[in-house]
Amino acid sequence: MAIKSNAQAQSATGNRYYRATGWTTIKAFFSNYINFTGRSSRSEYWWMFLFAMILGLAALFGFLGAVIGVVAGASGAVTPQKLLGKMGIGLVIFLLLLLLFFLIVIIPAIALTIRRYRDTGVPWWIYLIQVLINIASQYAFPADSTIQRVLLWAVQLTTLVLTLLPSVPLPENPDGPEPSTAAQANLDARIDSTVFAAPAKAQPADNPAPADPDQTQPDRDGSRHDDPNHPYTEG
Repeated sequence: MAIKSNAQAQSATGNRYYRATGWTTIKAFFSNYINFTGRSSRSEYWWMFLFAMILGLAALFGFLGAVIGVVAGASGAVTPQKLLGKMGIGLVIFLLLLLLFFLIVIIPAIALTIRRYRDTGVPWWIYLIQVLINIASQYAFPADSTIQRVLLWAVQLTTLVLTLLPSVPLPENPDGPEPSTAAQANLDARIDSTVFAAPAKAQPADNPAPADPDQTQPDRDGSRHDDPNHPYTEG
């Protein structure tokens, strides 16, 4: 997988990895660590979402495997206290790694979402409103209440819809001249320069037409000639 955009599109979006796909999106994710002003395509966002889901499932299955191993090796009933005691330092290390990973990816994840919103033409402050609604639903309403669930689902649904929207068109020439100058340049480019060229000289024909015999052949009687000392006379 690679980047499916040219230099002009990357300059217009403020993102050198615009329209990256596959493994390249991981490099794009960390290279745009604090890029909150550029744009990111759907491929950048959803490829990273896929990698995050795979990594999250791997961590979950690893944790469940460790729990199952402890339960299978324990004798008698396994209580939560006994389970935590058995896992001990391993659980602490796992939780610390999980926290460290969250702190590393939280900022570029927010930046990626804002760039995705900007790429769809949605203002960045819409994401800020969603975050505030999410926080308010957690602390302003009772846990597991209907209004809390409705607000959380509303935020998640709008995020899903907005990140699935197509990209808005890019400017054709962001670094070029003003539109009037560009239009004039395009008009000049359409003018055929050969219209103003001088016409070519006609080539002599292979069989030129005979000239007037009265002008090309002298009079047989000598009465007509071009000698100024003997002008032509009649009679």
